[in-house]
Amino acid sequence: MPARSIDEILAVVEDHRAVLEATAPVAEQLGTAPAELVAAMRSIRVPLVKAPVEVGGDLLSMPDQLRFFSALAYLNPTAGWTGFNHAGAAGRAASSLPDAGVEEVFGGGAVPFFSAIATPTGTYCNADGGVVVDGTWRFASGIGHAEWLMLTAAPGPDAVVARLVVVPVAAVTVFGEWNVVALQGTGSLNITANGVFVPEHRVIDPRVGPLRGGLHYAAPYPVYVAAENLGFTLGVAQRFMDELRDAAASRSRGSLVDRETFRADFAEGQLQIDSVRSFALDALTTAWSEYQSGVRPNRLAEQRVAAMVAFGTERVADVAGRLFRYLGASGLLSGTVIERCYRDTLGSAQHLVASNVAYERLGALLIGV
Repeated sequence: MPARSIDEILAVVEDHRAVLEATAPVAEQLGTAPAELVAAMRSIRVPLVKAPVEVGGDLLSMPDQLRFFSALAYLNPTAGWTGFNHAGAAGRAASSLPDAGVEEVFGGGAVPFFSAIATPTGTYCNADGGVVVDGTWRFASGIGHAEWLMLTAAPGPDAVVARLVVVPVAAVTVFGEWNVVALQGTGSLNITANGVFVPEHRVIDPRVGPLRGGLHYAAPYPVYVAAENLGFTLGVAQRFMDELRDAAASRSRGSLVDRETFRADFAEGQLQIDSVRSFALDALTTAWSEYQSGVRPNRLAEQRVAAMVAFGTERVADVAGRLFRYLGASGLLSGTVIERCYRDTLGSAQHLVASNVAYERLGALLIGV
């Protein structure tokens, strides 16, 4: 299948609007994506939007990734959150696995669903023809419908550097419950691997550059996932704003739209979201252009992208927190779209890449420490 443009992909998302909307509350009730949602995501080919063209992917640019995941999360936050896990891991695997690994995972026109965990809380040791993986990893988003896992494994006694390993979900034990205040449909459970052998063709050495697709696949993790992560936040935040606007206009008594303070705060909030989006598109466009020129951006430029995600997420979460109060007691009712968007906007700020540690690292570079 030839690579699709962002406009073509967004049109496909719009074609699936009805099923994405309908399955959003179902996913929250189940704590995982229902079968109808998984089928829609496969039809949209969500896992392949970041993958190299050589494996059937769309290779969306970083600014177009932001646009795509914003649109997907706007309609269905479970699709947006698990989708960026699927796409990010699939892109990394497709760019860096040896040919035999690519054929096994992506061959025959497959649309593989990955769950990925970046924190190296498990280990590997070397073995004849591959590695053996042991340990427990937390927050495997989308594991309920994933076929593959991408795990970051720390080196064991006989190794020196971390490895990325691609493992069939059937080879590990999935456990835990997903009782959370936000991102309720993502099913981000835990997994344990006990002596799982991973052949060499499904092992990635992060010191080796990408084998296909482009230099951006070698970007540091916070930069590689920047567009997808902030795209999710912007999507659910914009849905929050649109739902709040409709709720305010529909009230028959004491309408919020009659309150000047609400109008002012609403306008300021929308401008804040718009400014974050503009800032993100500018930073991502600059970074993408440099990667595509064959020159990796310097540390300062890459850290600026990482800090942009933390900054943008924090600003957008502030908007939701400030405006939600205007709903009064009715805002406490569960099961509404606006309540879901409020929770998910704030919940996105808990992700590792949205941590304000990024400010510390950028500050160190800016002042020459």
